[in-house]
Amino acid sequence: MVDDNVFREVDEELRRERLEKLWEKYGTIIIGAIVLLILGVAGSIWWQNQQVSKRQAAGDQYIQALRDVAKDDTDKADDKFKALIENSPKGYEIMSRLHLAANLASKGQTGEAEILYKKVTLNPSADKILRDYAKLNLAILKLENATYEETSKALGEFTKPGAIWQNTANEVVALAAFKEGKYDLAKTGFTDILTNKSTPSALKRRAQIMIDVIATRQAQK
Repeated sequence: MVDDNVFREVDEELRRERLEKLWEKYGTIIIGAIVLLILGVAGSIWWQNQQVSKRQAAGDQYIQALRDVAKDDTDKADDKFKALIENSPKGYEIMSRLHLAANLASKGQTGEAEILYKKVTLNPSADKILRDYAKLNLAILKLENATYEETSKALGEFTKPGAIWQNTANEVVALAAFKEGKYDLAKTGFTDILTNKSTPSALKRRAQIMIDVIATRQAQK
């Protein structure tokens, strides 16, 4: 009887020969594939590190810009917001547009502010809450020259119960009605704000003031 070890040795020798032939034929390809895999992993890690570093740098600059705003140094803040708009991850870019638009509007540069707000409203990658916020601010900028009907139509979707910007939208629409002497409509809007449990206290105080002003105006007629 032939020893099993002989068969085992022959089998191992055949396997070794096959491996050597395979290596001669595909060795270069295998090495190349391994190198590409290593380079791919290294590249992916490098890219991720770059993104993290970029986000951290953007975050630091964004926080510093907010500090400048708090110090009422809006010119310095605006420079930082502009830089973030040009070169930062999407989240910081969008928030910087909103902050810059607000600063420009406060300086009377409403045309430039409108352009910034419009870009946010048309940006599909922006969160819907931020797009709606930009739409709301556009309506506020146009309040002086817009009619009640125009303002009401522009903000109709935001005045619905449960809408995230409902109270602010109601205030803008009510102010538009007040501006045109539509006191009953204005009073209804301000009353809705006052009775809404989700209304911030500062907004409730403004609503109550406007209701008192409307009552005085109506009494004088």
